[in-house]
Amino acid sequence: MRAPSTIAFLLALALGSSAALAAEATLTPAEKSAGWRLLFDGKTRKGWTGMKGTPFPAKSWVVEDGMIRTTEDGSDGDLVTTKPYDNFELVFEYRLAKGGNSGVKYGVQQEWLSPHWTPEAPARFKADQAIAAVGYEFQIYDDDTLERKPGWDLSSTGALYLLEAPHDKKMNPPGEWNTARVVVNGKHVEHWLNGSKLLEYELGSDELLAKVEKTKFRKVPGYGQKAPGYIVLQHHGSPAWFRNIKIREIH
Repeated sequence: MRAPSTIAFLLALALGSSAALAAEATLTPAEKSAGWRLLFDGKTRKGWTGMKGTPFPAKSWVVEDGMIRTTEDGSDGDLVTTKPYDNFELVFEYRLAKGGNSGVKYGVQQEWLSPHWTPEAPARFKADQAIAAVGYEFQIYDDDTLERKPGWDLSSTGALYLLEAPHDKKMNPPGEWNTARVVVNGKHVEHWLNGSKLLEYELGSDELLAKVEKTKFRKVPGYGQKAPGYIVLQHHGSPAWFRNIKIREIH
């Protein structure tokens, strides 16, 4: 007999898939002229890899109907871009099932992908132990399931996870698509959702570093400072779908 969590995952996946309409990943002529390019072509695994340069984590992610989605088996971990990015504008569409949890990380340093990570010992962050896929995270969550205790919004959708809370959020509910945007230009960073700016912060600022010191990230060398890094799609054990992922590098 399948475990209840397995049944819930498969049910959420079925409901999400039944509501999905294939959306071809394309760029307009204007976008191409402006320097945009697709990080996901809607058809192949090109441009994505697993932890530490391992092959595409096919146990945990599949490409179908113009989307990348999680599977029930999270043992292969997160998806990582094949190259790092410095200054950029990133746009992506995402959808969660009810109770879902995921995220998009950026500025992920190679040394922040744990050398101790294996499929048998999935990425689990511990401040004094192994580190895997640690970065600055655009949090994605079903906010209705968050307990409204102090600091809850630091884990809500659009937050810089644990560090900056979002404001003026216009979010579509689970089962519907949302469009997110992350801008990194020099040390200045912005998070956007469905056309509204949620937050902005400065990498390396005294304000940000003081907040880092109050979190588990304080043990990560260089966390909070500006540096090129990889972009990561997080597998957090629940159904999540991504599509129309595109990036424009800022020079």
